[in-house]
Amino acid sequence: MELKNVAIIGPRGNVGSAIISELLKNGNRFNITAISRPTSTYSTPKGSCITIKTVDFGSLESLSSAFQGQDAVINCVSGGATQYEPYKLIIDAAVAAGVKLFFANEFVGNLLSEQFKRLPETFVGAKVRIRQYLEELGKEGKINWTALNGGPFFDMWLMKGPAGFDIPNKRARIYGTGESKLCWTPLPTIAFAAANMLRKPYLILNRPVYISNIPGLTQNAILAAVEPVLATKFNVEYIDIKKINENARTALERGEIPKAMRGLTISNQFYEEDSGSDFSALVENDLVGVQPVSVEVAVRDAIAKWGAETPVVETMFNVNPCEI
Repeated sequence: MELKNVAIIGPRGNVGSAIISELLKNGNRFNITAISRPTSTYSTPKGSCITIKTVDFGSLESLSSAFQGQDAVINCVSGGATQYEPYKLIIDAAVAAGVKLFFANEFVGNLLSEQFKRLPETFVGAKVRIRQYLEELGKEGKINWTALNGGPFFDMWLMKGPAGFDIPNKRARIYGTGESKLCWTPLPTIAFAAANMLRKPYLILNRPVYISNIPGLTQNAILAAVEPVLATKFNVEYIDIKKINENARTALERGEIPKAMRGLTISNQFYEEDSGSDFSALVENDLVGVQPVSVEVAVRDAIAKWGAETPVVETMFNVNPCEI
């Protein structure tokens, strides 16, 4: 199977724009079509030959018309925006249009973990059920599918606060022991792996691919790397992650979902007694050409990309037990 014509749904977002940038490095290897809503303000990169198609995402006919002639459709819209029925409609349109490969928008989570499965679809999207639907379609020979999972984007989590670091103000919040094993991947590496999957689709048909290219990643390892990189000591605060986890799970059981989500997002990574962050046994970096980098190199790259003065999102950095 050769993939030439590739449609990107959500080209303006972090993942969509990163994958497009990676595909453009191949010159004319791929014909790229950006699939956008009528309200989108997306504009193509300067000098590119990307086609833009505006689509009614509630119409099977509109979607299938846009997908005609496409070899692959890559869904890059955010998880919360992909509830089951609208997402299923996109897949059904790809099937109707004769698309060869549907690339699901998993990217940041290990769908096999109990911690991910308990998260409400209203917040993270219907990724688990959509995976099941795609598996059924694949077995029936109606369409091939794949998905890429790299855990949270390392660079974004480090620089925007969820990793527990405030780079400009030299603050660190270490959750629990700081030794929870983390399978995170920088966004540029995600894009690189996704492009390689499109270049060699025969390797990845009807299966997910898991990657993580920073061996030995923990909060303590990040702290040990970021201080020498910035040549300064951080003000470190140690946080009771067990309490965050317990209160968030109680709130979830009560149906207080918005209250629960911040705590669960953090504890799913950092609470060693109830964490879905370590999927190292599933990782297949070599399959998609991903090379390991040290924690220090990953830190340097993230700071170089974002800038050392990039402010954190305080609500993502300063996470405490919710009230119950």
